[in-house]
Amino acid sequence: MPISGVVLLALNAAPAMAQTSADSTAVGNEILVTAQKREERLKDVPVPVTAVGGEDMLAQNQTKAQEFFASVPGVNLQFQNNRAQLAIRGITTSPVTGNPVVGFTVDDVPYGSSTGQGGLFGAAPDLDPSELARVEVLRGPQGTLYGASSMGGLVKYVTVDPDLDGLSGSVGAGAHMIHKGGQSLGYNLRGAINVPLGDTFAVRASAYTRKEPGYIDNVRTGKKDVNSSRVTGGRLAALWQASDTFSIKLNALYQVRDIYGSSNVDSTTGSFYKQTDQIGAGRSQSDVQLYSAQINADLGGVDLTSITAYSRATNYDFIDFTASPLTAFLFPAIFPPEITEFGNVFRQVYNVGKFSHETRLSGTVGSNIDWIVGGFYTRESGKYDVDAFATNPDDGSIYGNPVVWRDKIKYREYAGFANLTARLSDQFDIQFGGRYSKNNQRMLHREWFQGLPYPAEPFAGVTRPKASGSAFTYQITPRFKPTPDHMIYARLATGYRPGGPNAACSEDPVEPVPCQFRPDKTTNYELGAKGDLLGRMLSYDFSVFNIDWKDIQITQVSSLGTFTYNSNAGKARSRGFEIAFESRPVDGLTLKAWWAYVDANLREEFASGTVYAVRGDRLPYSSKNSGRFSFDYDTAVSDRTKVSFGGSATYVGERKGEFVPFEDAAPFRASYPGYVQFDINAGVEFDNWNLRVFVQNLTNKNGVIGGGFYNQSTFNADWFNYVQPRTIGLNIEHSF
Repeated sequence: MPISGVVLLALNAAPAMAQTSADSTAVGNEILVTAQKREERLKDVPVPVTAVGGEDMLAQNQTKAQEFFASVPGVNLQFQNNRAQLAIRGITTSPVTGNPVVGFTVDDVPYGSSTGQGGLFGAAPDLDPSELARVEVLRGPQGTLYGASSMGGLVKYVTVDPDLDGLSGSVGAGAHMIHKGGQSLGYNLRGAINVPLGDTFAVRASAYTRKEPGYIDNVRTGKKDVNSSRVTGGRLAALWQASDTFSIKLNALYQVRDIYGSSNVDSTTGSFYKQTDQIGAGRSQSDVQLYSAQINADLGGVDLTSITAYSRATNYDFIDFTASPLTAFLFPAIFPPEITEFGNVFRQVYNVGKFSHETRLSGTVGSNIDWIVGGFYTRESGKYDVDAFATNPDDGSIYGNPVVWRDKIKYREYAGFANLTARLSDQFDIQFGGRYSKNNQRMLHREWFQGLPYPAEPFAGVTRPKASGSAFTYQITPRFKPTPDHMIYARLATGYRPGGPNAACSEDPVEPVPCQFRPDKTTNYELGAKGDLLGRMLSYDFSVFNIDWKDIQITQVSSLGTFTYNSNAGKARSRGFEIAFESRPVDGLTLKAWWAYVDANLREEFASGTVYAVRGDRLPYSSKNSGRFSFDYDTAVSDRTKVSFGGSATYVGERKGEFVPFEDAAPFRASYPGYVQFDINAGVEFDNWNLRVFVQNLTNKNGVIGGGFYNQSTFNADWFNYVQPRTIGLNIEHSF
């Protein structure tokens, strides 16, 4: 159980219904998004969307995924092994179960892998917000326009475009202190420049680095502040606007994130700032490269968009896996009897190279029909390596490697999609969409298992499983606009994630493992409304939904407990509502509030003998109730100076951890108490200078965001992850 049984408090500041950066996302008071692969006003999009500007994230120092996504309606995150996995409207059973359930794109380029082996199980990318125009979070299945792995929802990262209008740029720096962070200061440095080279060509370049101090001490190793981190990256973009009807945009992005120790906290120490991770565990690194080329052309009544991209993500983690039953099962049988105590440090390496291409055409027929039609192709090559190091817990020396695991997976997908909007009157239209996808997968799996004490030869196994599948997703969305300021819509939409091969497939009667698991699918029934009241002084956004989920992908443990594999279970359902308001009662003051109710639970028990869950059990990580209130005020105090200040309170309700492996363990399933997080910020703008100060987690409360029994198969009921302690800092920026 967590250290405290009381409701825990914490804080986070970010926009509620929608926030945007000044120039790239809004025109006047109208927020523009590209949720449906065309630019539209947010209040006209018949999809539940939250849009947050990169500048607003920086103002509140929301530089990490776990800081931002906790403030979005209907979104919960689970943080473990230094990464954040998302559950949108409760659609998840575990971060390491099957393939990803939430899709991510960067400038409409799919990010990460479609498979669990290559894609870090769908972990949210920690892109620095300094080069983001905005982040759009689409809730509910988005399979028609965005394809595989968007069955729970989609997150779109939109970068800042090069500007043809003139030379511009910015430089910035900042520093911050974290409670219990020792004597270290965190800092950040950022710079960007935009250079037009003639009337039709412009280049934008940027770079950044930030250092986060650690604040957790490892009592086993004696090291202080072990969970420090550093992020460094940059971006280069070029835009050639050859004419009013033709343009090419090139984009190259690189980021490396080093985390020097985990944020695990061992609650048995009686402290929120101490851990007992094994020597050698906790280190992780992620290296992301993304290159893309986008062509936009007006072909005379038909608009063409072509996006070609290549990305590579290289990641590794060293995880303390000592509490796993694998340790007790394997190690005593392998090593001499005088060795009675073992540590188990897992080294996991995930690499994926991904090529993708999408071409789409859009246009109108007369004045009453808008259409989009397109094709998509992706080719992925993923690697997943595991080395289990049996270690001496006293000095970290390695006794041996009882398990060595090597997977290579090839994934190809072809898809065609179409979307049509028919305007039946000035006030009423219906949107229809469909997508057909087909994928092929093949894997090379190699495993070395030390079944007898050294120096005996290990048992070796090689399998070459294959999988293939297809899916048809669709959406039907009628929309009614009684006035230009109000819109009511209904939405029937589906999403899916592909199945795949199981590495250690076998017909062995002792440990049978199927060679393939099937796709699963979500179907969303939704009714929503958006609009403005009182002369646009008050905005509202409301939706009520019911999502049916069938053939759920789950992870099982083999009968001897030596490895895991994927299979399919029964059904689940998520139903609830989301409501958001934004008010501008006087000049300069913006008030925002939202509330989300998500009731996500199983409709059938799991038939597996190695995952225990019964009808009515809550799906992991999603809070039934969550909400947020924020305010922002700015005013000019002179012709050259403007001041601003704001704050927020974010409530995340009680959540459940992962499902447990067997019925006797049901009482140990983790419960995460609800918490409230408060943030405040203030700023001064003077000419081209901008100074911001902020306090995150004002009351220094400890909200649980991950951990507990069976979390990512660690079986350690005493380890948890908490929101970052109170953080105080300032940033200064000069633009030109």
